Amino acid sequence: MFSIATASGTVHIVPAEPDSTGAVRYTLTGAVKGTVHVIASHNPHQWDDFRALRVSLGSENIMRVMPAEPLPRIRGRAYTGGLTRILSEPGDWPEAWTLSGIGLRDTSERDAPPQAEATLRTVMQACGEHYAARLDLPELQRLARWLETPRLRGWLDPMISDARARVARYERDEQLHRQAARQCVAAWWFLARQFAEQPSPLLAYLLGNHRDSLAHRAGYLPHWAEISATAAAGEQRCLAHFLAEREGLRHRGRPPLRAVPPLSHAS
Repeated sequence: MFSIATASGTVHIVPAEPDSTGAVRYTLTGAVKGTVHVIASHNPHQWDDFRALRVSLGSENIMRVMPAEPLPRIRGRAYTGGLTRILSEPGDWPEAWTLSGIGLRDTSERDAPPQAEATLRTVMQACGEHYAARLDLPELQRLARWLETPRLRGWLDPMISDARARVARYERDEQLHRQAARQCVAAWWFLARQFAEQPSPLLAYLLGNHRDSLAHRAGYLPHWAEISATAAAGEQRCLAHFLAEREGLRHRGRPPLRAVPPLSHAS
């Protein structure tokens, strides 16, 4: 058991031992009453990196079940929400803690008041740092990799297929726009030579720079091609990222033989 000072008063926190998924539930008493759920998970920005924690208000992972009683209550008002802790970042950096979903709200979907939000953040961060200090954290991270890898790979496969299709579409659009621009330029010069030999109002109109004219199209089509090329490059970067994540998840690790055993915490 440990206690922390919060904006709403002192909170006493009692951690349980990890369950078969590696999750630890923290029982809260004092200024806040309820449960906080903490589990090792993947970095939402790098799926093959399991140096992250999901900290959820309630007894279950907010990414899977919401809400899950017993929810933390402050003066009788129950709250839901969660934080993600990126362990590769120092704990005092803003990037190390990010709110999950729509933020901290009560069960009537009202935003938490400033004091309650500050209290809940303090509690969740304390639970997350306590979990991160466990001596068996590497084992819990390996368990998270084992449990999450099949689902993550299942999500990545269609994402990779979609990214490849978008790259191909944007590259095709780029080539079509460039080809159309070249055709417009060639047609304009052909008409210009005709006009030089035998001027006419029709040829003058076709050579003018107005909406949907050859000159107008020859001007904007290269810009459209650049837009498509930029989009293709962006999708190519996404595709490379997804492929790297899938490669990083190729090895699921060794299977857990049993539930994570109770181990001592770091002092």
